[in-house]
Amino acid sequence: MINIIPVASGKGGVGKSVISVNLATVLAAKEKKVILCDFDLGASNLHTMLGLPNNHIGTGNYIYHQEPVLSHLLQETGIPNLRFISGDCLFPGTANMDFFTKKKIIKELPQLDADYLIMDLSSGSAYNTLDFFLMTTDAVLVSIPEITAALNAYSFLKAAVFRFFSHLFPAKSDERIFITDFLKNIPPGTESSFLSLQETLCSKFPETGNKAVIEVKKICPRIIINSVNSSVNFEVFRRLQDLCVSKLGLKIKYIGVLPWDSRVSLSVAQRVPLYRLNPSNPFSAAMEKTVTRILELEPFYTEQDSLDATDIELLQSEFENKK
Repeated sequence: MINIIPVASGKGGVGKSVISVNLATVLAAKEKKVILCDFDLGASNLHTMLGLPNNHIGTGNYIYHQEPVLSHLLQETGIPNLRFISGDCLFPGTANMDFFTKKKIIKELPQLDADYLIMDLSSGSAYNTLDFFLMTTDAVLVSIPEITAALNAYSFLKAAVFRFFSHLFPAKSDERIFITDFLKNIPPGTESSFLSLQETLCSKFPETGNKAVIEVKKICPRIIINSVNSSVNFEVFRRLQDLCVSKLGLKIKYIGVLPWDSRVSLSVAQRVPLYRLNPSNPFSAAMEKTVTRILELEPFYTEQDSLDATDIELLQSEFENKK
């Protein structure tokens, strides 16, 4: 059975695509059959990071009905065990695919022949991005140690939870109408409370509402923190976790902390994943540890919801050694 890993971010510029490419490269190096999909439609650039020319059929050809099935889009990357589906392939408007094309893609993706499918999604919380992100209950969200990035990550997760919850009910059902009305009637300047929505809906529709709440509790996004240069920055992510629990009733798992590394930009310029150029540098080593956690489903947080001390000490040591 294929393991699907959507990779998203609340905002651009946090290294989501670099992480997607290196995540796929590490998995391939561990003898896993991997497919990397560039679903950052309208801004696709993974082919550049892989050193591939942008002349192969891609998602744009599929969206414009020039190719009937997704498997026809697969191309070799030159990296053992790693195949690739490129993005818009110079087609304009692919980010605005219609609903039925999106549903067809979601149906076909699990049928591809691979152990792991990495999906590099567009940044932000557009509906297409959210729907691809919600293909699994443990998709990956990338952020960096900045307050704005953490707030964008929270906003993304909030949008994802609301969309997941509403889509548990038929389009014209009383429950869906109730959710829509709830959102419309939120007073200006106040935050919509997902927990309040759940409670009110369950009191009005106890049977279907409680079943939906059970499904929502299965969502547990995995967070990768990128470009870390000091352990002081971790406080913002403790606050992010507190917000997710108190406002959304949502559990998150931190599965990776990647140090800032100037060689990341160099690898992009050289059009080769950094893990291929240097698998032992700090970024690559942290990336490999993140993949190990994914393979073992090992959460970065302990039962006490505190960061793993060993990992923090390691990052602090690396930071001090660079001074």
